[in-house]
Order: sequence, then C-alpha cells, then structure tokens
Amino acid sequence: MARRLDIKNLVPRKNGPYRQGYYQAINPEKYVGDFGKIIFRSAWERRFCIFCDTNPAVIAWSSETIQIQYIDPIDQRMKPYNVDFYMKIKRDGAEVNYIIEVKPAKKLLKPEIKEKRISEKRMNAHIVQTKEYIVNMHKFEAAKKWAKDRGWEFLVVTENFLYGNG
Repeated sequence: MARRLDIKNLVPRKNGPYRQGYYQAINPEKYVGDFGKIIFRSAWERRFCIFCDTNPAVIAWSSETIQIQYIDPIDQRMKPYNVDFYMKIKRDGAEVNYIIEVKPAKKLLKPEIKEKRISEKRMNAHIVQTKEYIVNMHKFEAAKKWAKDRGWEFLVVTENFLYGNG
C-alpha cells in the first residue's frame, strides 16, 4: 500500500552531519506539490533536485511525496518508506515515471569485514551497517514491486550518476 503525503512533517534538520534544507525551484511549474517545501536531506539530494529542476527531459518531479509500506526484516513490523523522489521524463516520445532513492554506492554493497583482528567497536559498526543494508534491500524490493505494479521504474541514484563517475 502506498499513499501520497499531504504534509511533510519531517522538516530538515538545522544541525546534523548532512546538508539539509529547502530547495528553491527555478522551474516551479515542473514540481508536483508545494514548491515551497522541496526538501533535500543531503548535498547529493540537493544536486538531484537541481538535475530534475533544470533537465529539459524531466517534465515533472517531487521530493518525498510517495510513501510505501514495507515489512522491516529486523522487527517484522510494517513500516513506512518515504521514497526520496518522484520523476517523470520524456524518453523516446513516451512518458516514463520513476521513484528514486539517492544513496552512496557503498550502501548498496553487503558490508564486509576485511581486518584479521576486529575490535569491539569495529564489530558493532559492522552490525549497524549490516542491519542498514538488510533494511534498505527490503525497502528497495517493496519499492520495485510498487513501481512495477504501476508500470513505473525504481532507481537508486548514487554519486556515480550525480558526479559523472559512471
């Protein structure tokens, strides 16, 4: 089950490890929703906002307007997944809808421990990273299914796309 969010109740944090804020659209007519509340939660998400806003192939977009339910594999409860972006593009004369997550490429790889001797601190960090990876994979599977059921596509955008490294 998915629903569109009417109000973005999670405002950007002023103090935190990531650059967050509200993006000011250059082409507000392309934005789906309240263009005064275009949220970005990292510098990479801000860069993706710029891409959507200024790319002529993008005909509509929004940030954090689609919520998908998924089962958290850790506690086996249904939880909401707020997808980072929605984007509609014109491709080969057809309109294609996407839901998009912006993530570092390393978050798409199963965490490994390469050290021969492992400190408790490193082991705890590995546990946190592994849980995050497993939860993300479940979110992404739910998003893929949700998108497929609608004839849409789900993409994970990484720094390789954002900064032209791949």
